Amino acid sequence: MLNPSPLVSHQECSHVYVKKIVSDCKTQVRLLGLGIGIGSYLQILRNRGGDMVLANNNSRISLGRSIAEKILVSDDLS
Repeated sequence: MLNPSPLVSHQECSHVYVKKIVSDCKTQVRLLGLGIGIGSYLQILRNRGGDMVLANNNSRISLGRSIAEKILVSDDLS
């Protein structure tokens, strides 16, 4: 298994799995409310240096870079 890397380091159209969220409890709860938790499968729709737009099932989510840097992801589920 590769080490998880920050969400912001992945290219557009990538599909990733959330491995870890390095943040305070309040932010983790907020992300869970958006459907982003450990094991979530995300597609990166936009990553152009500003906010990021993600697809999670049938939802589109926009995240600021500061929060996206705290979400560690991997290309595989293991």
